Order: sequence, then C-alpha cells, then structure tokens
Amino acid sequence: MITREKTYNVYHRQIIEMANEAKTKLVITGNVIKNETSNEALGKIVRLMYEEQCKQADAHIEYIKSLQNAS
Repeated sequence: MITREKTYNVYHRQIIEMANEAKTKLVITGNVIKNETSNEALGKIVRLMYEEQCKQADAHIEYIKSLQNAS
C-alpha cells in the first residue's frame, strides 16, 4: 500500500527536479530584446533575469525540503 507520505515524497522530488531544470533554461520575451538597443545592456538584463530565476528556484527547493523535513 502506498502511503500519503510516500506519495508526497515522490511529488517533492519531482518539484525539486523541475526547479533545478528551471535553472538551466531562460525564456526571454521578444519585447525585451526589441526594446534594448545595446547588446551590453541586453546581456546585463539577461544575466539579472537568470540570477533572479535561479534565486526563486533555490528558494522553492528550500521550501519543499522544509516540507519534507516537517513530515
């Protein structure tokens, strides 16, 4: 019999995997590229977007791990 705890652990692992995968890709909308004329400035914007995405993914991973530790 599959317990609720085992089910949650499977979901937690999947969520952590998805968050780690999110740190490997970045989607940049066309308007960001069109609105910035300087390649240097665009590069800075992309880097900031990526750093923020990684920060959010790491925070989400820590939250999920805290749920695992609480159960």
